[in-house]
Amino acid sequence: MIRFSDLKLCSAIQKALADLNFTQPTEIQSQAIPALLQEPNADFHGQAQTGTGKTLAFGIPLIEQIDPAIKGCQALVVAPTRELVLQIVKSLSEVAKYTDVSIEAVYGGVSIMQQERALRKGVQIVVGTAGRLNDHLRRKTLKLDKLKTLVLDEADLMLDMGFKEEMDAIMSYAPENRAIWLFSATVKPGIKAIKAKHMRDPYEVRIRPKEVTTKSVVQSYCVVAARDRLTALMRMVDCAPDFFGIIFTQTKSLAADVAAALAKRGYSVEALHGDMNQAMRNKVIKKFKDKQLTMLVATDVAARGIDVNGLTHVVNYSLPQDQESYVHRIGRTGRAGAQGQAITFLSHSEQGRFKRMAQRLQADVVPFALPTMDQVVDARVAQAIASITPKEGISLPKGKGVERLKATLDNYSKEDLVDGMLTMLAAQFFVGVDKKIEQGPAISDKKASRFKTTAGMRELMINVGSIDGIKKQDVLRLILSSKQIQEADIERMRLIKKRTFFTVPAHCAQKIMRALHSKRLGGRKVHVQCADRS
Repeated sequence: MIRFSDLKLCSAIQKALADLNFTQPTEIQSQAIPALLQEPNADFHGQAQTGTGKTLAFGIPLIEQIDPAIKGCQALVVAPTRELVLQIVKSLSEVAKYTDVSIEAVYGGVSIMQQERALRKGVQIVVGTAGRLNDHLRRKTLKLDKLKTLVLDEADLMLDMGFKEEMDAIMSYAPENRAIWLFSATVKPGIKAIKAKHMRDPYEVRIRPKEVTTKSVVQSYCVVAARDRLTALMRMVDCAPDFFGIIFTQTKSLAADVAAALAKRGYSVEALHGDMNQAMRNKVIKKFKDKQLTMLVATDVAARGIDVNGLTHVVNYSLPQDQESYVHRIGRTGRAGAQGQAITFLSHSEQGRFKRMAQRLQADVVPFALPTMDQVVDARVAQAIASITPKEGISLPKGKGVERLKATLDNYSKEDLVDGMLTMLAAQFFVGVDKKIEQGPAISDKKASRFKTTAGMRELMINVGSIDGIKKQDVLRLILSSKQIQEADIERMRLIKKRTFFTVPAHCAQKIMRALHSKRLGGRKVHVQCADRS
């Protein structure tokens, strides 16, 4: 195994690495850094999961090749989120602190004029989000005539966020003789397209995911239908009094709906998703880091780059699209020697895919038994008792006010004091609990009646059926093409002669109807409507 001291780095960088106590490179660093130092002008693609040290894998060679005598942007790093931009700048600045290399962060949501002033000074490494970088390029406040290297970090995530056009635009401003260093966790079709269109015979390094199962993270799964997941989540949280975690969903709308439903029921929670502006995102992230919130409901895209200490739980409300996303999600908990728990909700049809994912990752995943309502009540009682039990080492309060209160309470009977205590504790710990017991539903893995639309679900109807020569799989592909829903959330599909019925969560029904309007299936133009309107 090589060490940083074995690499041909300038003394200033070696000194900074020593200050940071960085002695041995990670796997991606040990393969990428020597290659990029030897051929800095060559195109490069590094594939490795989040948390493997990709920033320094490109950051160290980037700083090494900067000519401090030349003012202007010699290296441009494009990242998907403001949070990741700031993390990259922090890491690069720590390594470059004994050099004369200047580094600047550029992102939206803050004054563009202040960034323009910094860029006019001739910053040599610019790190920014795609949208704001394009703003500066159009304004000509950022010029790339001196650019040597363009780094696309988390390129697959930028494609998922819809930044393809912005990335293409940035590359069109760059000179032809620039090198492109592309880093991604996956190799999706969009990544292959970038390589084919913009890169010349790139050198490739691929690091396979490993060490997913750790003793500090208990990984488990629970088979629960989409309609029951909110109830399942609440039971889980109610039985974990110290719960502090992130709830991951696949879509922005689902993140907003789940957070709103939880907040309505009295939980300390907010959503984090791509439809929020930067100021709102910053506010929510700060509240969560300060533990003013106990839960954050987020999409993968919104949560990327956020580092929060002390998370007790990660809940996959929706199954991740791929194993890299799963690794990234569960890695948020169980840090710094603390025990963490990662729980994944699955539909019946997802069990096989999840099992294969766990096998590939060599992950030890066990079933999770959802708490019963009796267990929820027992947990609330324990919390209530703990709140009034004197803590060891803490003396009773003193003062004239306390003495007067005690003297007043002495005039009350034991029964009155107990009634008062019960009223106070019930308001704090049992609001809504009895209602949950009475209304249920009791969570079960069994399918509901095929003709009954469950609360929170909506049955839709398509004007195409078996007479048109189609099968259920054809309808499923059509619904998924709307990009508004995951397969796991589609329930009770019925294909009859001239119609097809299927049930979806109510929050996305209208979006699916709009997305599928006038598409074609079985040679006919599709019309979708709510089944109860037929």
